[in-house]
Amino acid sequence: MLIIHETLISGLTCTDEAILKGSVYSLLLEEFSLDDLGAVSGDVWETWAFNGKTFEPSVYSGFSFNSYAFEEGVTYAAREEGIYLLEGTSDAGAVIHDGVILSPSMFGTNNRKHFRAGFFDVEGVAPIVRGEVGGIGSSIPIMRSRATFPRSLVGKKWTFLIAEFDELGQVELFPIVLTR
Repeated sequence: MLIIHETLISGLTCTDEAILKGSVYSLLLEEFSLDDLGAVSGDVWETWAFNGKTFEPSVYSGFSFNSYAFEEGVTYAAREEGIYLLEGTSDAGAVIHDGVILSPSMFGTNNRKHFRAGFFDVEGVAPIVRGEVGGIGSSIPIMRSRATFPRSLVGKKWTFLIAEFDELGQVELFPIVLTR
């Protein structure tokens, strides 16, 4: 872990490296206002990262940092005590678990539905998927890119969590719509 005990307040300048970055920076400034960070010092921060070509959001929680920087494949985080290098598979000895929560979905219909299987372009030692509906859920291991869900889970609005993976690509979930 890299710790630098220097202040950055007088040394930071904002520059636009590309038109797209400049446009996004301008849009963000119009929507968000920044308050004095001293008033919230010591709080746990929730971090939103916008990744990929279409700026897909990722939310990280439990961080006590107030700013981040990414340069040449290296991510740094800052707080009052200094600057930290974010890397590795653990946080002060505690294992970091990868996961993604897919947005709750009704899959295009208000009817009740269940799932038989899901197909996942996933790499990892023991990836799992959890399907939840109506506050009840089941965690299933993903084996050979497939997970088979129990038929007992039935409902309208579903949420899926995929965890313990190294890389995640395409996810295919096919609902069985129940009708009379």
